[in-house]
Amino acid sequence: MEAVIKSLGLNATLVAQIFNFIILLIFLRVVVYKPLVNVIEQRQNAIAKNVAAAEEERKQAEALRQQYLADMQKAKEEAQAIIQQATKTGEAQAQQIIEAAKAEAARIKESALQDIAREKEKAVAELRDQVVTLSILVAGKIIDQKMTGDIQHSLVQQFIKEAGDLPC
Repeated sequence: MEAVIKSLGLNATLVAQIFNFIILLIFLRVVVYKPLVNVIEQRQNAIAKNVAAAEEERKQAEALRQQYLADMQKAKEEAQAIIQQATKTGEAQAQQIIEAAKAEAARIKESALQDIAREKEKAVAELRDQVVTLSILVAGKIIDQKMTGDIQHSLVQQFIKEAGDLPC
């Protein structure tokens, strides 16, 4: 062995270092390599699980997004339908209010026309009374005091009859 070592130009220290290195490699292989490989495999498995979980969550998020978009579209359609219904209801109510206002205006107009007719009849009656009174006074002055109550009454009745036939 020494001849081989000398022929290769190696000394005993170098051989001992090589031997120690090989023993260290075996020791590391037995003691450190397996746990290190196990840790690396666990880490790889954990990363793979995380990637799979992330992909699953991404799919769920996409499904939720699609559901959200569908719900938003449905809500928009419902809101549009509600707006249209409210518009129709508002227009119908406006038409009812207009019709009620027209009916009220017609009722007020009819009532006013009736009031006018009553006031006109009342004014005509008052005018007739005043004409009779004035006629009696004028007739009394003309005839002076020679007329009796009966003659005066018959003249008044005749005048009222003639005044009633006049158009007012």
